[in-house]
Amino acid sequence: MATQILPLNKSTKLKHPFLQELIRQIRQSDTCNKYKNYTDDMLINQLIIPSNCSINQIFTRAFYQATGVIIERKTGYPTNTFVHLKDKKLSSAVICCGGVIVLSSVIREYLNFACLSLTSLIEYAETIIEYALAKASQYLDISCV
Repeated sequence: MATQILPLNKSTKLKHPFLQELIRQIRQSDTCNKYKNYTDDMLINQLIIPSNCSINQIFTRAFYQATGVIIERKTGYPTNTFVHLKDKKLSSAVICCGGVIVLSSVIREYLNFACLSLTSLIEYAETIIEYALAKASQYLDISCV
């Protein structure tokens, strides 16, 4: 089941469910309140055009956490998301859903991770979510996939 990408103009770009969850995950991960005074729009602009390295670590973790939450919502099974960012050149993320590994991703140079546009960010997220849902449907009883 493919999700449709909303047209991303100024009024609708932050209404996409993945972006809402991503912003929620970033704010939850910001334990030092560094981005407390950022509006959602300012925060998203930081993700598209990164201005420093620390947002990339927060963003990378939040991206996969948000992906796991969306997978959990769509399948009804609990997910566990593991993001390992020890090595700046080669890191990894694993998402388990209902005890099944549905996504295993190698993250190359997460400090240089940048999205060209909001549309490309959403398309990438939807691609890996669809892949994970297809994988989950092979092993789990999922009616929504």
